Amino acid sequence: MTSSGSAAALLAAEPGPPAAVRALETLWRDLQLAIRSRVEAIQFATWFQRATLVHADEAVLRVGVQNEFTRDWLDRYYAEPLALAARETLGSARTIEVVVVPELALAGARRLTDESARGTRRADPGSSADGAGEPDAAASQESPPGTSAADGWRGLGLAAELGLNPKYTFDNFVVGPCNRFAHAAAMGAAEQPGRAYNPFFLHGSVGLGKTHLLQSMCFAILARNPKARILYLSCETFVNHFINALENGDIQEFRNKYRSVDVLVVDDIQVLANKERTQEEFFHTFNTLHQQGKQIVLSSDGPPKDIPTLQERLVSRFKWGLVTEMEPPCYETRMAILKRKSRERGRELPDDVAALLAERIESNIRELEGAVTRLLGFANVSGSPLTCDFARGVLRDLFTSRRQQPAMGDILALVTAHYDVKLSELQGKRRTAAIVLPRQVAMYLARKITRHSLEEIGAYFGGRDHSTVLYGIEKVENLRASDASMRELVDDFLAKLQVRAG
Repeated sequence: MTSSGSAAALLAAEPGPPAAVRALETLWRDLQLAIRSRVEAIQFATWFQRATLVHADEAVLRVGVQNEFTRDWLDRYYAEPLALAARETLGSARTIEVVVVPELALAGARRLTDESARGTRRADPGSSADGAGEPDAAASQESPPGTSAADGWRGLGLAAELGLNPKYTFDNFVVGPCNRFAHAAAMGAAEQPGRAYNPFFLHGSVGLGKTHLLQSMCFAILARNPKARILYLSCETFVNHFINALENGDIQEFRNKYRSVDVLVVDDIQVLANKERTQEEFFHTFNTLHQQGKQIVLSSDGPPKDIPTLQERLVSRFKWGLVTEMEPPCYETRMAILKRKSRERGRELPDDVAALLAERIESNIRELEGAVTRLLGFANVSGSPLTCDFARGVLRDLFTSRRQQPAMGDILALVTAHYDVKLSELQGKRRTAAIVLPRQVAMYLARKITRHSLEEIGAYFGGRDHSTVLYGIEKVENLRASDASMRELVDDFLAKLQVRAG
């Protein structure tokens, strides 16, 4: 560790830009060593492995992190370890400022890719080259025997653009009849990764807790094996990485990264729809990991067979292990969620208020959490008591009669029945007026009612690109504005879909 005198000398040297960067890197390594002695290894890897020092002077140390969540977490829970580490390293107190540097997430992912290709590690405190050289002495003393935080968290900490939420653990998951099987299956897969259920495929609508379960599995696997190499990311990230690898000629590095992990967790796998080249690459990645007995975890908004334009061989492989659904929460589960979320925010909802919310917000856990936050926020600001009348006033826009968001299947069924066309015709290549107009109307309704992107909507109609979908939507909007009969028809469709959702 750098002595306080030499650390102070680094600040006083007033070096030029390249030297300044090196001085900050050296000082940050010294600070990291001091921080490591004050926090658990897993805490250090989670919160400080990806951070960096972006500014240092005689009064202030400015630490850069990758997102606002990490910044707020460090400010709230690690202000004291940071201040003590600064005093120990520099010999005097400094004001610690934590700032967001979004580029850190992308830089971390690129660094991991480069290191995977070279088979080396960064020269961070406590890390050493795989199979070569001696481990850092400080790391050997400060980490549990046989455990290196950098080893266990490198794939998870540097490559997961989505990041992990410490609140998303099995202990914090509210279990009810609607999700009991999915919860138990996820725990089983985490207890025996690569053996119990492989792949583990979880599907369900938005806001039902899929991400919570996926991240809980990551935490549980790491609790049993801190050295597990876990890669947790969105399917969109996988697609973007693959495209970049093709453009830059780095496809081998891409494969080294994705095929050398112990656990691959991909959220929103339905994004693979209509991406033939990426599906081909994911197929081979899947095969490589599965043959090696590595755990594969996938999530989607629907079962494998319902992902449009997905290759049959991928559908078949996704069904090899266990496919399970997250269902909308029942009344008892909604009540339990409301009670727990309000307690976490320091003020438990009265039973009658919780019952009101549970009765009126039925389909989405995320909306339940948002309602709690909003209600308690208004109550704290206004000083009003938590009553049912107060809740009705604050949440009146949420208290609708809709029970669930209409799905693409509802839209397609309504349009095909009205126009007397087949679904295969809407998804086919024919461009006759009798087919094109119903197809465009269905695209318009999907854009208005669902949360699908233009590309996802196009995938439901034979893999049409986003520009075709956008053109169809604009065409219907223009017809609706100029043609009274079309306006009446579309409004009738929208009304029926809302009734169906109620």
